[in-house]
Amino acid sequence: MTTRHELCLEEKINLIREKEQGLSHRELSEKFEISLGAVSNILKRKCEYTNDYETNCNKKLKRKLKDDLRQEINDNVYEWFVAQRAKNIPISGPILQEYAREIGKKLDHSNEFKASNGWLDRFRTRYNINFRIISGESRSIDEDTIIDWKSRLSNIIEDYDPHDVFNCDETALFYKLMPDKSLVVDKNDCKGGKKSKERYTVMLCTNWTGSEKLKPVVIGKANRPRCFKNIDIKKLPVLWCSNRNSWMTCKIFTEWLIDLDSIMRKQKRHILLFLDNAPVHPHDVQLENIKLKFFPANTTAKIQPMDQGVIRAFKAYYRRSLVKHIIASAGVAAKADDINVTALDAVYWIQNTWDAVTETTIRNTLYSN
Repeated sequence: MTTRHELCLEEKINLIREKEQGLSHRELSEKFEISLGAVSNILKRKCEYTNDYETNCNKKLKRKLKDDLRQEINDNVYEWFVAQRAKNIPISGPILQEYAREIGKKLDHSNEFKASNGWLDRFRTRYNINFRIISGESRSIDEDTIIDWKSRLSNIIEDYDPHDVFNCDETALFYKLMPDKSLVVDKNDCKGGKKSKERYTVMLCTNWTGSEKLKPVVIGKANRPRCFKNIDIKKLPVLWCSNRNSWMTCKIFTEWLIDLDSIMRKQKRHILLFLDNAPVHPHDVQLENIKLKFFPANTTAKIQPMDQGVIRAFKAYYRRSLVKHIIASAGVAAKADDINVTALDAVYWIQNTWDAVTETTIRNTLYSN
């Protein structure tokens, strides 16, 4: 006796293709382990399944909706959802459910369609819809501006050797942040220490070949943390700065630019420095050996090279240093809060991880933009 089971959408499409290659109904029944009647039903609905497969339906979906009203509601809701996301309008689960209820009332006043959480889960599964965090920077990007910028880029850098083309960018680094999830033995509580919110601003700068990575600028809150006692800050492997918010400021950035200009003047080099239009990046600073080139407004999420992989690699290496520290400290720690990370630890990890970012990573990222 043939074992009967339901086929998912992808398997139904495979069955249809096998039929087109000449297999009989009985051969298909034996191969896919379904009844002859099921084979006939699938082939009768060939156009329907093919359309579902080509329009983003979940390929592991097994059942089609039998209720015509619910199918119509789903179709309307999905069409509306796609239209709103095309305009970058955020659509949450509750919004989708409320719109589905409104559509249900419009289509049939006597039918109380509830759009329950179960309906939402099935709807998301059917149409491959996932929840994701909204990227604020990329929402207002003008694609025409990006295309125009990329078309002009070769002319902008043509008078400079690749070794003299630099890019800088700042990023926030939660330097003490422990993992926010943990593996646990079944039924055990999942508890940990306090979640650290201590943050540094780190500015990284490198040339386009990756052969010259400048000393990282690290901005903390304290002018001289306790762990810096008896240490000459000027001899740290990073440029340490401070203010009450741990943020980059116009003053800090201008001083860094002037110092870099002085270094380039001594080396008799003229460099081109790409940077974003952040308010702390002044346009009117007087420089002799550095030419500043600002990215167009609201485009850095797409064309700021450091944002396209360099900073991500840097943070991945930093995380590796933090993980090693957790492992080394766990053996002697009585509780999670005993695993401590000092500002000095972070400073040396920042330098080591910046050194670990390879020239290949930098070249591949910068030249791809």
